[in-house]
Amino acid sequence: MSRRLVIPSVIVFVLATGFILFLSPHNVRRVQAGFLGLISPMLKGGSGMEKRYRDYREGLKNLEQLEEENKRLLVANKELSATNQTLRGLEAENNRLHKALEYRERALFKLTPARIIARDASTWYSKIVIDRGTSDGLKEDGDQAVLTEEGLVGKTTVVSEHSAEVVLISDEACRVAANVEGTREQGIVKGERASSGTSPSIGLNFLSKQANLKSGANIYTSGVGGVFPSGVLIGQVKEFKMRELDGHASIVPAVDLTTLEDVFVVVGDSK
Repeated sequence: MSRRLVIPSVIVFVLATGFILFLSPHNVRRVQAGFLGLISPMLKGGSGMEKRYRDYREGLKNLEQLEEENKRLLVANKELSATNQTLRGLEAENNRLHKALEYRERALFKLTPARIIARDASTWYSKIVIDRGTSDGLKEDGDQAVLTEEGLVGKTTVVSEHSAEVVLISDEACRVAANVEGTREQGIVKGERASSGTSPSIGLNFLSKQANLKSGANIYTSGVGGVFPSGVLIGQVKEFKMRELDGHASIVPAVDLTTLEDVFVVVGDSK
């Protein structure tokens, strides 16, 4: 600050101080009140800014807390979903095994339960391997019916001590004598080459041309041949058509051959 400005400022400060000292207490309070009135807007503004700053900091803190809580909730939700899915799977497994046990108890023939332990991707719709063999009562030469509570699956072929290969009814080499419910029509069910390759296909052959089977008609084993017991559901008619020499019906298998896990092997004609 230049010397010219310092001297006048000092003089003004001295005069102002002297003026205040000579004022009465009442006038001093009036001067103080006026000064307070001048600076109060600035004080309010500063106080408001400080409050907004505190609110902003508090908001950031709350946001971080919410993010952490959200992360914890997401983890907990995933854990609950996994637990729920596991419980649904166990419930479905329990229901499936319960149905299988009930079927075994009411079946007219002796059954040995077996679990599928292998599938070949190249023969997915043709063959499976089960965990039962000659040590479990299966015949060494095979030719024993394999089924579930829903219907026919196939028959055993190659049998070892602790495992056996099963050819499915969707294999072209598997042939099953069958009849149509409510009619005198009989024929042979065998696997057919699926055009789409996405699902197994079976057909009932050697029907009469006049059969004219309706969609949804049930197809059962007839028992002819001695391998398959009579009265086991094979599937339902999907479509009937006449061929040059006979009638033919495409069949939807009663058993979903693509998702099999457990089966029964028929080891005796009666209990």
